[in-house]
Amino acid sequence: MIRGLYSAAGGMQATSLQQDVTAQNLNHAVKPGYQREVLRFQASGPMEALQGPETSLHTDFSPGTLEHTGSFLDVALDGPGFFSIDGPSGPLYSRCGTFALNGAGQIVTQEGRTVRGTGGPIEIPPGTSQIEILDDGTVVADGAELDQLSVVAFQNPHELRRVGTTYFEAPPNAARDTTGPNVRQGYREQGNTTIVHEMVQMISGLRQFEATQRALRSLGDAIGLNTRPLNR
Repeated sequence: MIRGLYSAAGGMQATSLQQDVTAQNLNHAVKPGYQREVLRFQASGPMEALQGPETSLHTDFSPGTLEHTGSFLDVALDGPGFFSIDGPSGPLYSRCGTFALNGAGQIVTQEGRTVRGTGGPIEIPPGTSQIEILDDGTVVADGAELDQLSVVAFQNPHELRRVGTTYFEAPPNAARDTTGPNVRQGYREQGNTTIVHEMVQMISGLRQFEATQRALRSLGDAIGLNTRPLNR
């Protein structure tokens, strides 16, 4: 019976972690380029010694739906890969392509990080009236080719480490290749989850937590009865 207490308590802890992950996904469900997090459960030992499942956090790298915006600096990847972004200590990678121009005319993210081209930061000349981004990522300003967006794919994207809502870092030995998906100007990639999906997950997790809590309470009451001294 004591083993059952540990098992129920472990189940409550795992379900609580799942609720935290679901809340994270729900909070960022409408963020362009967001990649949802997934908590995986694995039995920690033989059923006789089970105290609750082990958990590990993973990222779901499946693509989100493309949404047409018409903005010339909204860009989406129709295929695998990540945009390369200048981070504080090296390159970052993201599926979020809602870009803008800073005061120096450089293409940047919404947080102000420089978007990398094959030759470095991409600078738009002053007075440019039309910016076009071709399917291969080539940036054209008033008919003149400037540079090409640096798009990188990884043989095993699960090696990437999340460092922000939509940013990832790659380990030094991660195998990477410049990829050639269709770059879609005027589109943005929605997060690969929805508010409805995460709400269903949260309600399901709450019911599971409550059921495990009731089981724990019942076991505790049973132990109390078994250990209570007999009235004489």
